[in-house]
Amino acid sequence: MGTAELQTVTELLDLEGFEVVEATSDRAAKVRRMTVVPTGPAAALCPRCGSATADRHACHDREIVDLPLGGWRTELVVQLWQFDCGHCGRYFTPRHAALAEGAHATGRFLDRLAEYATHGDVATAARFLGVPEKTAERWYYDHLERRQREPAADLRGCVKRVFTPGSAGGASG
Repeated sequence: MGTAELQTVTELLDLEGFEVVEATSDRAAKVRRMTVVPTGPAAALCPRCGSATADRHACHDREIVDLPLGGWRTELVVQLWQFDCGHCGRYFTPRHAALAEGAHATGRFLDRLAEYATHGDVATAARFLGVPEKTAERWYYDHLERRQREPAADLRGCVKRVFTPGSAGGASG
């Protein structure tokens, strides 16, 4: 594929922070396989000490499932850099908001899996999305746990502060 075609596929995929660099299709299996790379800066902050580093240690491929495109299963090969923090000596791979933590799926895939499971069950959602039932079950329950740990957000995307009587900023009584 040429540059213009890859740009079009990147726009169709619409995965925030990533660009498609290679795309193939298997008509018989109805699978689209795309290699994507992060589009952000080639530097990262160390999660341990907070130092900025641009020292890349290695590049790892991670296989991820995304929402189907045109009724075809979408498999992503995500190329992620592992960085070397010269300050604390730790190797780390920065997190990306579009990729779900602890699962080989995108966050939007897990959101859709959870939506389908609430209207039916996990087994039906797994069949519809083309993933093994036990995998979907594990991803679904892990996803729900992560959502419960996240702070509640209001419609503007701001974190809500919940005040109880006697807490800072709460009503005194």
